[in-house]
Amino acid sequence: MGKYTITKDLRDVQRIEKLVLPTNFPIGPIHAYLVFGEKLTLIDTGLKTDQAWKELNIGLERLGLKLTEIEQIVLTHHHNDHVGLLDWILEKHPTVPVFAHRDTLTFLQDEDYLDWTGEFFKTLLQEFGLPKEMAYKWAFRKRGRTLSNNLEIETVLQEGDKVPGLSDWQVIETLGHSQDHLSLYNAKDQMLICGDHIIKGMHSGIFLDAPLYGKPRARPLIQYFQNLEKCKNLPIKLTYSGHGPDIDHLAEVIKATEENIENRLQRVINALKKANGSATGFEIIQDVYRRRYEKAVITFVFEIVAVLDLLEERNIIIAEKTNGVYHYRLVDY
Repeated sequence: MGKYTITKDLRDVQRIEKLVLPTNFPIGPIHAYLVFGEKLTLIDTGLKTDQAWKELNIGLERLGLKLTEIEQIVLTHHHNDHVGLLDWILEKHPTVPVFAHRDTLTFLQDEDYLDWTGEFFKTLLQEFGLPKEMAYKWAFRKRGRTLSNNLEIETVLQEGDKVPGLSDWQVIETLGHSQDHLSLYNAKDQMLICGDHIIKGMHSGIFLDAPLYGKPRARPLIQYFQNLEKCKNLPIKLTYSGHGPDIDHLAEVIKATEENIENRLQRVINALKKANGSATGFEIIQDVYRRRYEKAVITFVFEIVAVLDLLEERNIIIAEKTNGVYHYRLVDY
């Protein structure tokens, strides 16, 4: 069975199979998981590409399974490398129920929300200090529905829920990477399926989602720290991540992740010191990322916005708005 062999061969432990599906992203392949509970459950689906679709079907075949034998699907979050193949799965297997966070469907398909998203990011980017043309370009880039199907969520999952058909698994809301991110915890076997919440040896990334209809913008890095603490305190022997290797010492990986974040905070503090204690977000990005920022402005905006949120919450900086643009000032400078 090659890479599709049982990932943890322990007697009386829930059987989980990993499907390694290619992406065109620097982070590498995405991991979808088959959990053999009361119902055969697919956790996430992979990016919508011909190669990922081929690998998904090859992986099922190697396990002696057909696509139509999957009895339910659970989505950890709405990012396209985790949900994209759902379109093609539903074409072949239209009756399979899909479970997800209460907001996942909005992020994927709500046309009014998607239109509002562009306007929200245009304002945010301009307030962050980006020139108007650049702000418009990145706010409205290739934005649209991730799925072409009119998806229906069979069951909305939230904190503390048991997953139907997987009675040993409980839902943990792990917001931060996205605003609909779920992880699944098996207390009996002390296992965690964490999507992109924790990735060993990699920066899991903090992404901004436009707020839902009149709600304030989330502070994702603050959420992320809180939810790392939530996972740190659980008895967990093995963690299955959406990318990278399995994690068998979760507390150590969480500590390394937190240290990485603290280093990013210090880089922003250093950039502000070089700017005599005050700068716009765009000026910070230009200093911290220099030659790299122009190719992926939105990614770096998301990261630095999140870092600035945390610095502000810790009373290290103050945000002051002048002529429609925020300037971030070190409190003790």
